[in-house]
Amino acid sequence: MRADFQVLHLRSSAGLYGAEYVILGMVPELNRIGIRSRLLSMDNQHLDTQPLFARAQAMGVPAERVPCNGRFDLTTLRSLRDTLRRERNTILHVHDYKSAFHAWLARGFGSTPIVATSHGHFPTTTNLRLYNRLELALMKRFEHVCVVSKEMLPVLARAGIDEKKTQLIENGIDTQRFNAQTPPLARSDFGIANDAVVFGSAMRLTDQKNPLGLIDAFALVSERLPNATLVIAGDGPMREAVEARARERSVADRVHLIGARNDLERFYTMLDVFVLPSHYEGLPLALLEAMACERATVATAVGQVPAVLEGTSAAVVQPNDTQAFASAMYDAVHQPRRDDLRARVVDRYSVANMTQQYASAYYRIWNEHGRARS
Repeated sequence: MRADFQVLHLRSSAGLYGAEYVILGMVPELNRIGIRSRLLSMDNQHLDTQPLFARAQAMGVPAERVPCNGRFDLTTLRSLRDTLRRERNTILHVHDYKSAFHAWLARGFGSTPIVATSHGHFPTTTNLRLYNRLELALMKRFEHVCVVSKEMLPVLARAGIDEKKTQLIENGIDTQRFNAQTPPLARSDFGIANDAVVFGSAMRLTDQKNPLGLIDAFALVSERLPNATLVIAGDGPMREAVEARARERSVADRVHLIGARNDLERFYTMLDVFVLPSHYEGLPLALLEAMACERATVATAVGQVPAVLEGTSAAVVQPNDTQAFASAMYDAVHQPRRDDLRARVVDRYSVANMTQQYASAYYRIWNEHGRARS
């Protein structure tokens, strides 16, 4: 039975990261279970291409571009208003401060219910702190607010958002795409010996992810494992700093920065040990993806990570403890493949499980706020 409403996911994106893949996984799953859904991808004026929209097209995910040429764009506002007037039985689901702001203005005094998902509040600059406060203020006016980590719920409470309309919905991944049987990337393509011990991570090269700390820990491990190699999939503003740190620690010849990848399912199966050294997180998809591929895992105790890994064979280390992280990396090499990690993801963190929770929220919100006014 199909729902009598649709869900439009609005996202302003700077690249392909965790939140983007949450949306790309959820939209087709919602359509599969009878809730019409599509992505509205706001253009990013700083990018020559629009990677979120392009990836949606490549994956066959229903999507359309929304023009946007700045922080506030009347063209964006008109486009969204036209969509809401034309498609009345709609829930608008926003995924960042910019989409939240434009959605709120586009709704105006209309009746379209708005759902927001906070994928993580980590303001590190004056502008980001301002945008964070704006997003929290807007959330008070929305019908429902979801977070991906329980540590984020107190942030909403302190901002005065009614706890009755907040909900924890943890991220989910495609457990068919990410599995241990996926053929790995060829190590030789990156100049890595077949008998190397390969540590790896998929991350944006920013301070949040702590790539410099990872280089320091790897340098300690490499003193004990002469055949150790570190591979990082991803890019970002700290790339040059990471390369410099690798040279300083005399491991540059063993560290491979392979850039952003669209074949991470093959990247993870190339690894012996997956590492997540972050300073702070919500619920990182890379962790769940590596777990689904049964990789031995070492992660810092940040955000939702301890709850995800509790009772499993993964090693959880306090953030900023380089020595402990290095020791855990070394110990992880001598453990068998971790099928218990995949079992945890299949049981609790599949895209189907995540989408079903959102679907239940949508039905409730539509019955309470949408149906009577449609």
